[in-house]
Amino acid sequence: MSRADDRFEIQDVLFRYARGVDRLDHDAIAACYFDDAIDVHGAYTGDASGLVEDIRGRHRTIDSSQHFISNVLVEFTGENSADVESYCLCFLRQAPAEPGGEQDLAIIRCRYVDRFERRDGSWGIADRVVVFDESRVVRMTDALDPAWVASQRDGSDPVFTWGHRTPVQAQA
Repeated sequence: MSRADDRFEIQDVLFRYARGVDRLDHDAIAACYFDDAIDVHGAYTGDASGLVEDIRGRHRTIDSSQHFISNVLVEFTGENSADVESYCLCFLRQAPAEPGGEQDLAIIRCRYVDRFERRDGSWGIADRVVVFDESRVVRMTDALDPAWVASQRDGSDPVFTWGHRTPVQAQA
């Protein structure tokens, strides 16, 4: 395997993490981490299973989530280890108090400072610190045309149901 292949696999882990959070696919989130990884993530510090529970709790009232990961810089520190810095832009929209009402939209700029390792032939997050640059909240009203295909935060989203893909189990 080449270093270019390693970079693609590391980036794939980052993108699968973002989709896991945005679609509330808790198994996919956990699969990005090694069991002994520690994540320092805002008010949460702990292992991946605890992070999943923290996300499950914090995202109960969020009806739309998008994480955009960019500027991925991979610095290999050994044959099976790499330091990785990634920029992340998050849009987290709280469900409205009443249907069609105003909503709070959190816009967060942060960076993932990760230590990746390759174990048993696969790259994963060994440790992560989320470094926050800015968080703002704006009031908004969703003007999305109801006839358009809307994003879903579970296995019913088109990413899982369109074409050949197999739906994931809806997360409660």
